[in-house]
Amino acid sequence: MGTWNEGAFDNDDASDFIDDLAEAPDWRTVIQMLDHVTKSAGYLEAPEGQMAVAAAAIVAAAVGDVAILPDDRRDLKAALGAPPQGAVALARSALARVVAPASELDELWQEGDDHDAWLTQIAALQTTLSASQ
Repeated sequence: MGTWNEGAFDNDDASDFIDDLAEAPDWRTVIQMLDHVTKSAGYLEAPEGQMAVAAAAIVAAAVGDVAILPDDRRDLKAALGAPPQGAVALARSALARVVAPASELDELWQEGDDHDAWLTQIAALQTTLSASQ
């Protein structure tokens, strides 16, 4: 797991996800990732979890504080516009799935000393998403 911090975009998979989205801004990309993760009944692999957290953070930035996004990607909020109906609920569900049992990402964070800090980041995203409903 190429991770350098606990933030939503502080890993290789999330960074690649937002970079690809910046090249072709489209809410469908975000929604597809969130939908895939929420419908995942089996073991959720870490890369999918990291991209789901990034996708949820993009929704949170669109409905809340743009500072959630990396400095060089804050223009994505304007490029995407308002998220489609249901995106906030889907983002909240995806975040819940990422911290649920059978999530490799959560397991990997539990192995280190920063699990609580990572959970705090997830909770902050959930709070931003909840405030918009």
